[in-house]
Amino acid sequence: MSIASNLRNELDRAGLSVATVAAEIGAEPSSVRKYLSGKIRPSDRVLARLARCLDTTPEILKYGRPRRTSGKLTTDEVAAATGIDPLSLRIGCQRGVWPFGTAYKRPGSTQYTYEYDPAAVLRWVADRKAIARGGQNEESEPAQRPFGGVAD
Repeated sequence: MSIASNLRNELDRAGLSVATVAAEIGAEPSSVRKYLSGKIRPSDRVLARLARCLDTTPEILKYGRPRRTSGKLTTDEVAAATGIDPLSLRIGCQRGVWPFGTAYKRPGSTQYTYEYDPAAVLRWVADRKAIARGGQNEESEPAQRPFGGVAD
């Protein structure tokens, strides 16, 4: 989905008018209408303001909400979103490497159960894209490396 359609979905979800959003982010209503129509793309700074106003995240405005409403993502879905192979995801979760997933054994079981946070997966993917384009994420903060530290 496009930013325009994601923005429309979040605007409807929040129940706010174009005029209210425009006043909240310090923009003209005509600019917000252009964002909604797709005529212009909001800058990352404006996208961050829109996200705060709509009580969502810039990642959701950029990439949309995860299609799964149950809140549970499979390892294969996370692998497709992150570009990390499933085995590395599982081992990383077992070792506490990934900030978006956990692994645990149920009592009496020898097998791990894996859980992934959809919002954290979106943030991680957005941070990787920010590093690839020069080290700035959507709110103009230094992008974080996967294992801590700030991108050069």
